Amino acid sequence: MYRRIPPDREDLKARFPQYHSSMWELLYNGDESVYQHQKQEEAEITNTQGNNQSTMRFGGRENRVVYKNLANSKMIDSRDFMQKQFLITGDLTIRKWKIGKKSKEILGYNCMEASFQEDSTTNIVAWFTPQIQLFNGPSDYQGLPGLILQIDVNAGERVLTATELKTEGVDTSVIVAPTKGKEVTAEEFDQIRKEKMKEMGMQGQGGPGGPPMQIMIRQ
Repeated sequence: MYRRIPPDREDLKARFPQYHSSMWELLYNGDESVYQHQKQEEAEITNTQGNNQSTMRFGGRENRVVYKNLANSKMIDSRDFMQKQFLITGDLTIRKWKIGKKSKEILGYNCMEASFQEDSTTNIVAWFTPQIQLFNGPSDYQGLPGLILQIDVNAGERVLTATELKTEGVDTSVIVAPTKGKEVTAEEFDQIRKEKMKEMGMQGQGGPGGPPMQIMIRQ
């Protein structure tokens, strides 16, 4: 992932870690998946065609783990906020994607464009490939007829891009729902965040079916 900053504030890249790239992984096995920080950045690129397992590299905040179960449409988003761990539990995020006509290639796969207007200031563009019939993606993104290989928020402000795909030797034992932290709903967490930001004078900043697969993502 990377974030776009004003040209005259390049010094922010050195001062704030959120402006650095980092490597994350999306591990997938059947209806379950886990999106988490990847500590070891070396991996083999392997073709998924005809294999029962697959792994890919995508990239976020190191203490965050997003667990999804597509069969029951549930998600647990484990994240650290103000040095406290929270388990944000609830249904999968539903977005009414609008599929466009543009296409491009990512990791050798033909990808189609889809977009969603999150709110008045946030536009999300997803690039997904129907060649991999896994209706999943990094973080809390899913719901398209194919695996999401890239997410672009506000034309480059925040970008998640798959950089490697691995289909052999995927460790599916780590695909488990996180249990550490205070369990809250998304609404409760948003209220906690708003109250803390208000206390600190920072209102409006920030916001929250297939074979085994591990997707490595650069954030």
